[in-house]
Amino acid sequence: MSNIQRRDDLQLAADLESALSAFRLFVGISLAINSFVILLGLRAAYGIGTILGFSGTMLVQLWPYYLISLGLILILLLSLKIWRRGFASFAKAIYKGLSALGALNYVLFAVPIVLYGAYRLAALDLPFIASINPIWVFGHLGLLGALFLTITRQVTPPQSLLVTFSIYGMLLWVVRFIPDVRTYPLSLGWSETSRYYYASLFFSRQIYGKSVPLSSLHPTRYLMQAVPFLIKSLPLWAHRLWQVLLWLGVTLAASLALLLHVKPEKWWAKLGLVAWFFMFCFQGPVYYHLMVVIILVLLGFNHQKLGRTLIFVGLASLWAGISRVNWFPVAGMLAATLYVLKVPKGGKSFWRYWRWPIFVPIFSFLLAILSQSIYAVISGNPVEVFGSSFNSPLYSYRLFPNEAYGSGILNMTLVAIFPLLVIVCWYLFKRRRAWDWLRLLALLLILLALMVVGLIVSMKIGGGDNLHNMDAFLVFFALIAAMMAFNRFEPDAPEHLKPWTLPQPLIVLAMLIPLVFVLDSLQPYPKLDHQRAWDDIDAMQALIDEALMDGGEVLFIQHRHLLTFDSITGVDLVPEYEKVFLMEMAMSANQPYLSQFWGDLKAHRFDLIISEPLSIFMQTSEQVFGEENNVWLLNVEQPLVNTYQPLQEFRESGMIVLEPKGN
Repeated sequence: MSNIQRRDDLQLAADLESALSAFRLFVGISLAINSFVILLGLRAAYGIGTILGFSGTMLVQLWPYYLISLGLILILLLSLKIWRRGFASFAKAIYKGLSALGALNYVLFAVPIVLYGAYRLAALDLPFIASINPIWVFGHLGLLGALFLTITRQVTPPQSLLVTFSIYGMLLWVVRFIPDVRTYPLSLGWSETSRYYYASLFFSRQIYGKSVPLSSLHPTRYLMQAVPFLIKSLPLWAHRLWQVLLWLGVTLAASLALLLHVKPEKWWAKLGLVAWFFMFCFQGPVYYHLMVVIILVLLGFNHQKLGRTLIFVGLASLWAGISRVNWFPVAGMLAATLYVLKVPKGGKSFWRYWRWPIFVPIFSFLLAILSQSIYAVISGNPVEVFGSSFNSPLYSYRLFPNEAYGSGILNMTLVAIFPLLVIVCWYLFKRRRAWDWLRLLALLLILLALMVVGLIVSMKIGGGDNLHNMDAFLVFFALIAAMMAFNRFEPDAPEHLKPWTLPQPLIVLAMLIPLVFVLDSLQPYPKLDHQRAWDDIDAMQALIDEALMDGGEVLFIQHRHLLTFDSITGVDLVPEYEKVFLMEMAMSANQPYLSQFWGDLKAHRFDLIISEPLSIFMQTSEQVFGEENNVWLLNVEQPLVNTYQPLQEFRESGMIVLEPKGN
């Protein structure tokens, strides 16, 4: 046999082995997706049946995934020896066939996710696809896209999988926000249009002809949302678009800022990290005005220039001070976390090493308090309303599985961080002697502190039914896990650093779990009757014009944005008693504020009141937001019912016009 023939045979064998390896990887990922779907099905079936606690019906419904998994296991086993060469030849033939398509593979890469996104938004009646778990569909579309990307970009199969899931996941989040940009003139959610009203207060003199108090709730969020008001007469849909751009743009900016510290070397690793952090933060979600704190610290931290770092921490703390109480120390804690991760203790004494990371959270906290105190004075609000959250009751049952909140905050948090927890434990296992134990303890204590605070706030009435109160904990855990995964945790004793490789199944799992959140949130376009809404607004305008012929006041508890965007005209703004703030005062039992509200109702101060339709039914804790419903009913709806009566209801539009009783 000639040398040329021998080289050709060796090359053929290498090509077949490479093709077989890629084939096994794709089959293995498919098996992982099937297993993940089965686990989710088992979790949903547990606790509602009699077969060891499982629902028999729900177990049977998983039969296609059982069969597919068994088939995939069989294929993997056969590919090890018996049909090894056959599978390798099959994989190589597919690769060769797709390579012949050339640039068409780019189109084939984009088509699957575009079609799937359109399908989910349009709510097409395709029973077969609807019967398949969305995670299974998305996962296998990702495998298909990765196959086309492998051909076009000449990247390895593992790299193509990471890039494909990254791009697909980010695109789905963009698709998820498309329905939020609507021309519909009324609110798309309970408090959706209230946000634009509170944002408008920064320009109250120009819009309403008088200065009114600024918001005491999330002022920085409304400050960011106020930007479109710089351009006069922008319609409601433009403000909705701006909010979507804030959600996507600020989260992306934070993801890019993370690159400055993790510093992946390969382009595909950079893309994967950015996309993963982007998707991970939406599991909370981490609100964009709070993400500004993270961005400032990530951009400004330099362990060799700690004085300069303090400037950025100070700016972030000033922002946090007028954002949210439980974010007061976050800027300093993040700087301390980066310091512990990047600066080895070496031979430094305890005080020489730890004085900065101990000082900076205290500095951050005090600066945030100062910032809020100054804002409280200039906002025009009573100082006591800024501490309303401290007076709200807590409900511990919301942390655990229950009828109203499903798996509970604790379980939802554990699911969100599970892959990261495994990555951190895997990284530190047998390598923990490489770091001073106090550095490890400091990271643990920071995470525990943020977790405890997040859980406490999650128990608060009005705390929501998602993980947005666990936001700081999620961000810090993601940062620490990313630094460890890319070996950016500087050791004290490098000789104890043993080589390690991040297992590919963990990478896939870390990508899949955030994708579950976006797949669950993908909903079809809501069917809203625009013409009916405008007809109801016109009818309301007629009622208002008639009521105000002799002067008087009209109170918009709900839909105050109709005044902001001149959909309703001729009404002088009443700053008090807007829905969101009224709810906050009701939940915190602010008696002076509520007594004033009740007094104004009894005195029939308002000629008309615009509210949501009244529902005077008490709820239990087994109903979602049952406690919130009850405090609203007792403090707002019942006083309204006792003093005012319906003049006209617009139930399809979610509005009711009330007039004083006795009219």
